[in-house]
Amino acid sequence: MYSSKIISGLILLSLMVSLPAIAAEDSATPQIAEKPADAQYPFIATVTGNNVYIRSGKGTAYYQCGKVNMDDQLTVIGEAFGWAEILPPTGSFSWIHKNYVDVKADQPTIGVLNGDNVRVWAGSDGIASMYSSSMQTKLNTGEIVELFADQPAESDHYKIKPPAGAKLAINCAFLKYLKPAAPNKAVVIPPRGDDDTPTDMPASNETEAPTFKNLEKDAEPSAPAKADTAESGEPKTESDIVAELKAGDSEALKACYALAEKIDAELEKPLTKQNYNAIKKEIQKVKTDADAKAAAYVQILAERIARYELAVSIIDTLKKQDASLAKAKEKIEKAHQAEIKKVHKEADYIYTGILKVSHVYTSKTGHKRYLLQGPGGKILCYAVPASEQTAGQFEALVGKRVGIQGEVTNDTKSLVTLIKATAVKPI
Repeated sequence: MYSSKIISGLILLSLMVSLPAIAAEDSATPQIAEKPADAQYPFIATVTGNNVYIRSGKGTAYYQCGKVNMDDQLTVIGEAFGWAEILPPTGSFSWIHKNYVDVKADQPTIGVLNGDNVRVWAGSDGIASMYSSSMQTKLNTGEIVELFADQPAESDHYKIKPPAGAKLAINCAFLKYLKPAAPNKAVVIPPRGDDDTPTDMPASNETEAPTFKNLEKDAEPSAPAKADTAESGEPKTESDIVAELKAGDSEALKACYALAEKIDAELEKPLTKQNYNAIKKEIQKVKTDADAKAAAYVQILAERIARYELAVSIIDTLKKQDASLAKAKEKIEKAHQAEIKKVHKEADYIYTGILKVSHVYTSKTGHKRYLLQGPGGKILCYAVPASEQTAGQFEALVGKRVGIQGEVTNDTKSLVTLIKATAVKPI
């Protein structure tokens, strides 16, 4: 008997030890193993599992930005809620909008910022640049970024090596403290020639968590025109871009103007009647033969439709939710009325309690109502006099304990029972 228990215990222990490291990602507050109590940031930690995700922010809701494996070393710059903020490891990349970066033809991997407060987004192989929504840092005019040699063919963003201030996150359960990090050293990026050796970017000691903005559709301007930062410091608006595009009059552009008028006409309709499917098909036809200016205009039209369709979908969702809520309230009220009839079937009064004037439902908004209060001030029911005679009885008995007789009615505006009272008597 005892030997069988010992064997069962050993089997259970072996199963616990053999569980894959990835299961630890669901623990509530994981900690970095063997970290000294007086450890200072930044420090070096080693990875204790295989195929562990690096994420764009502290939590599994953030998208993955690559994987690390056993014994890989990472620089930890902060911790919160069981997640470690780290400097992006080798192989990581970021996105920055092309409008704000100047690149010379003889130095295709070096970019110089031409605007202020330009956002840099965490990159992922599984997410297109326009949907990468975790901001890592902001850069200003004159700062330098290093571009990868291979850039995506159709993108409004440059793929760059993570600049100073960029950071990612990893679950603390997969890290073990190794040693303090060496002091940070600023590195100036030299001009790039034929040498394709990666250049180390300056590290960051920032500890503020990146903002999670996955729901923001307009997080980065997508129009391909250059931002006019020299005069106003702000990127050009959609209307500015359209005005520039109208300087040409190709057949594709004329088609775009016609499509814009159709969109405006659709906007005149109520939200529930708007339908952009036919216009989207026409946009795809124009896009096939569009020149550079027309292609930019097509992009603007597509983005306008996306915003309008989002508004329509929100209205549809709210209507469905309202209908569902109304059904639920009706079901609850029916069950409530059934219980009331069951409880008061043999009673002389439907409800008894302290009679008071209702301040929610008054003669200004409809028939004047009264309410009955039970122990602790709880509202037992609302009551409406069924006749002028009954109304006089109500007025005379306000503030007293009474019993109400009458008919239970249904009020969809409230879950509290409403009585059409034929009599009210003092108790």
